[in-house]
Amino acid sequence: MRLFQHIIAAAVAALIGLPLSPSQAGAAAEAAPPNSTDAISRGDLVAAARIARERAEAGDTDEEHALALFYWHGVAITQNFQEAIRWSTLAAVSGHKKAFAAREQMLITLDPSLVQKAMEWSRARLIKSAEGGNDVALVSIADSYSARFGFENKTEAYFWSALAVSSGQTQARRQRDGLIAGLKQADLIKTQQKAADWFERWRKPSSQVKTGVPGEH
Repeated sequence: MRLFQHIIAAAVAALIGLPLSPSQAGAAAEAAPPNSTDAISRGDLVAAARIARERAEAGDTDEEHALALFYWHGVAITQNFQEAIRWSTLAAVSGHKKAFAAREQMLITLDPSLVQKAMEWSRARLIKSAEGGNDVALVSIADSYSARFGFENKTEAYFWSALAVSSGQTQARRQRDGLIAGLKQADLIKTQQKAADWFERWRKPSSQVKTGVPGEH
């Protein structure tokens, strides 16, 4: 039984893409918060799943990915494809490369309606986080509307990327500026006003919003 447990632990660790042994030793390792990989290295899959859940809820993208895999494979928790695609999508739109690859594999077998609901769930969490002051979440929301996630919406992508740039996330500038040419000017102006209203409510005065239109910086 113990041997079987170690085999499962090794399989989960390999899927997560992290080493079995603790990454650090001594005082530095003791000071670090617990993570699911450490629990897996001890062969305690129940604790690993619990830690993954706790840290995923706190916004740790590595643990969001780990939790998705626990749900997908039904290891230490009941198998649940809906929860798996939810957490995998959230981690993927937040920039986690392994989660993106895992999500692509999940898409092969899942009903499109389930995938769409997972994206809506992920966006709702990110929007709430953005409204609470998380500027990085704005970048993730903008990216969720790009073609690579299968739910492209250029207007929404512009809206959120414009907010991201205005909030100091300059890595979204290329996405924002690249979307301008593909939008009708009337829609662009309307979206810019919508962004100004959001920014005034949740960030700084709307007069400080950078719209991406030449001459308005």
